Amino acid sequence: MDERAQDEPERGREWARDLVAGLTAAEEVDRALAAALDPHPDLQAENDDRRARAVHAAAMGLGPAGCAAAAGIPEALLAGWRAQDPAFEAALAAATALSAAHRGPARGRIGALGLRLFLQSVARGAHAGTAAAIIGLRSDQLLRLRRANPLVAALVDAAVQQARGLRGGERRPKRAPAYRLVTLRDPASPREPVRPPPDAPDRPPEPEQPPEPDAPN
Repeated sequence: MDERAQDEPERGREWARDLVAGLTAAEEVDRALAAALDPHPDLQAENDDRRARAVHAAAMGLGPAGCAAAAGIPEALLAGWRAQDPAFEAALAAATALSAAHRGPARGRIGALGLRLFLQSVARGAHAGTAAAIIGLRSDQLLRLRRANPLVAALVDAAVQQARGLRGGERRPKRAPAYRLVTLRDPASPREPVRPPPDAPDRPPEPEQPPEPDAPN
């Protein structure tokens, strides 16, 4: 057998490992750049950025679960934003219509964004079937994709290996995207300490008795 043919699978595996590792590094780069621009980020600005990523995912043909994954938030929080923010809901609906009008990925197929979200989820420890469902693929559709495309199969294997390496060979349990909401207070108006009420007397004071009238002589 030609040595070049023997080396080809190994080169594909090495390429897949490097690419999956690069996806994780890209997330760190995004966080570092955001921190460099603003070491004390504003929560509203962060939410606006997450909404924009969700709209982009909708324009690329992803459903609610994929949009939530692209925004890095739970799907329930995305639904809450849609219900409470008419402008955001309109933007998502328009992006979805745009994808349909321009023939986004057909059912059972994914684009580059969907593949990236899938690989990131698997690399974090999600089961491949669960990660596939997030981007709108059934397990059998994922299996067919892996069989038909050796590069995709190598990428999936690399993501699985990376997840196992995070816990010394043990698969990490699937976790929902971490997102913490905080309540901000004006630092110029510190909260007043709560003081206990003054001690109540053990019993109410006895009412004063009127003086008794002098007895008649």
